[in-house]
Amino acid sequence: MYTLIIMSSDKNSIRQHAIGRGHLLLLSCVILGLLFAAVGGFTYGLSEKRQRVNTENELQTRMDKEIQELTQAKRQVESELAAVNEEMNDIRQIAEKIREALGILGQGGEPNMTSSPGESDPQQTDISAFTDAAPDPHEQQELTPSILKEELQALYNYINAYQKQLSGYPLILPVKLQQENGEQYAFWYSSHFGWRNHPLTKNREFHQGLDIKTRAGVPVIAAADGRVVQIGKKGYLGNTIEIIHEASGYKTLYAHLQGYAEDIKVNQEVVRGQIIGYVGNTGRSTGAHLHYGIYDTGKEKWINPTQFIFHQEPPLSP
Repeated sequence: MYTLIIMSSDKNSIRQHAIGRGHLLLLSCVILGLLFAAVGGFTYGLSEKRQRVNTENELQTRMDKEIQELTQAKRQVESELAAVNEEMNDIRQIAEKIREALGILGQGGEPNMTSSPGESDPQQTDISAFTDAAPDPHEQQELTPSILKEELQALYNYINAYQKQLSGYPLILPVKLQQENGEQYAFWYSSHFGWRNHPLTKNREFHQGLDIKTRAGVPVIAAADGRVVQIGKKGYLGNTIEIIHEASGYKTLYAHLQGYAEDIKVNQEVVRGQIIGYVGNTGRSTGAHLHYGIYDTGKEKWINPTQFIFHQEPPLSP
């Protein structure tokens, strides 16, 4: 038997309760049970909270990983788009070069492919050297910006090589007829290539060039890219300039000049359309005109300039 004493806080009241061993044991078990329940509940709550935190951390980690993957994918797409844009810019630049390269002739008008009355048909120019490197149009493959860029670059290289060779062929009328005010000087062919009665001597002789009649002082231009090999007076031809065009194997002659351009000298490289002199009346001549000749250095003979001039045929007289 045990006695449980309960005293008030002011010690004025004291209560005693007799407790048997069985009741004490039961009370102890209840207290311990409540204690274990409290500890268990706290532990369970702590474990659940920890599990919830771990789950949230896993979700956050997964979300961070997905965000990182999306960010990397976004950067990859942006990088690919930037690469495509760069290639498209390259394609635009190459296309612009091709458009510029296609302006091959520059000076002159539409090609005149017919002969003048009484003349033989123009000789055929061998252009196989120009077409050997041409891209194969029948080659099929998936078209991507990279492939398109390569094909355009190949096309540009081909056109550029073609242009460099073609620039050595005398294909334009060698006088600059366009005036600063937009109007054009009149011109005509006063004497063609071939047999004729000389206008001064009246003798029958072979005319080795083309006489282009126009006003004195009209600029004379190089018919093709080349190198000046002769400047000066040359007998009845008066003031002359000769230019060798190594790309084509031709030499051009410009005679009866009034004078020369200030910067023109022997061994100077000139380009098609560059002013080299001015129409005049020097030498044996009946009036201001340009005597224009083309010499084939391979065949060693003069050839008809009208076979090469890409320009509408003028009348024989005004």
